[in-house]
Amino acid sequence: MRLMLKGGGSENVGAQYKLPHAPLNAGRDLDGVRKVIIDAVVNAQGLGCAPGIIGVGIGGGRDTSYTLSKEQFFRNIGQRSENKELARLEASLLEDLNKLDIGPMGFGGNTTVLDVFIASQHRHPATFFVSVSYTCWAFRRKTMTIKNGEVQYD
Repeated sequence: MRLMLKGGGSENVGAQYKLPHAPLNAGRDLDGVRKVIIDAVVNAQGLGCAPGIIGVGIGGGRDTSYTLSKEQFFRNIGQRSENKELARLEASLLEDLNKLDIGPMGFGGNTTVLDVFIASQHRHPATFFVSVSYTCWAFRRKTMTIKNGEVQYD
């Protein structure tokens, strides 16, 4: 069982994009994904109990894209994607998002986000959704596994 206590403030600054996204000149590639993630963080402007953690889901439908983005919050800070391209994107976005000078609660500074987690899934050729979810610095989540009558917490 997995539990995530996610506040409404951080939920309110989530965003979903469909690529291509003409206003940002974002195409159906990782550069386009990068552009919409940066746009979502800029639009949040420190709301959602910043600094926060960014979870991104690429692909799927509208609903599964959001679900995938939120599942990323069960990863540990500093844990990179097993996909090398996504791992590089996570690391570069972490660095670049912290250069935006949004900072904690939007008051400026060099800690806008604590980490960025990205995952992808298959999609229908007609759609290319990118969902960006945000969670606050408190990072409240727990996993409980029951196996052979024994309970383990992660």
